Amino acid sequence: MADYVKAKNPRTVRLHGVTVEELAKLFVIIGAKEGVRGDVAFAQALKETGYFRYGGDVLPKQHNYSGIGTVGKGVKGHFFRSPHQGVTAQIQHLKAYASKEALNSTRVDPRFHYVKRGSATTWPALHRKWAMQPKGNYGTEILSIYKEMERTQIRVAKK
Repeated sequence: MADYVKAKNPRTVRLHGVTVEELAKLFVIIGAKEGVRGDVAFAQALKETGYFRYGGDVLPKQHNYSGIGTVGKGVKGHFFRSPHQGVTAQIQHLKAYASKEALNSTRVDPRFHYVKRGSATTWPALHRKWAMQPKGNYGTEILSIYKEMERTQIRVAKK
């Protein structure tokens, strides 16, 4: 996952207080805890942040990898105190859409209660729910990023 980001954005990864490797690991671990595909949620973060280039309303120091609470026109959205909390909020928000099951961790997603639980059980069903993009399909685009990431050749460190 980190190698894919570095291939797509070799010079301007703008994360705050975390490496892309550490962040990828958080997505996988927290996703597994909540029963959400952390690797696909990571692809969502790539879509939302422009492969961690940012440049929109959200700033890297917000640890808001999916634009929770951002509506455009300079609205920054929510600030999370750490990468762990930001990833947890995103995973919990995805779980709110995908399922009616209880969370397995303390709720940190400030918008969890606004979601109609179980209303988007597939990634493409997130379209016009998570993001109001004017064309294309939000969830399908996330899956396209994921599929491309899945085909990335991984580097193996030599000893």
